[in-house]
Amino acid sequence: MDSQSFQLVIRSGPEPGKVFDLLGEVVTIGREIGNDIVISDPEVSRKHARLQAQEGGYIIEDAGSMNGTYVDGQRLLGPHILRPGELIMFGESVGMVYEVSQFDQDATIPSAPSSQPVPPTQHDAPTPVSPTQQEATC
Repeated sequence: MDSQSFQLVIRSGPEPGKVFDLLGEVVTIGREIGNDIVISDPEVSRKHARLQAQEGGYIIEDAGSMNGTYVDGQRLLGPHILRPGELIMFGESVGMVYEVSQFDQDATIPSAPSSQPVPPTQHDAPTPVSPTQQEATC
């Protein structure tokens, strides 16, 4: 059985590359600590935007932010159904990409490697031969 996982990945702003898995029915985004996704950037309002889960993905809506929420360069004036690969900008400096990944729940998942440290292997290095030893063996 296949299932989908939704996430936002920071492309610009603080912590590029950081991934936020979208897990709730409603996901709030803003600078304030009480948000589900907290972005510490002056361009981001305390309560900037919210995502609402729907079948097959999420809808994004600006929460009355000062600097606006944009999807692929267009300022949000109402709810927007997110599509994979869309770039969401919070103000002018914080950008996140909406991503969807498929995974097979019935697939075999390899177990994690043991947490036991592996002792280093010791190889005997060849004994250096001095020039006088080389002459003696010739």
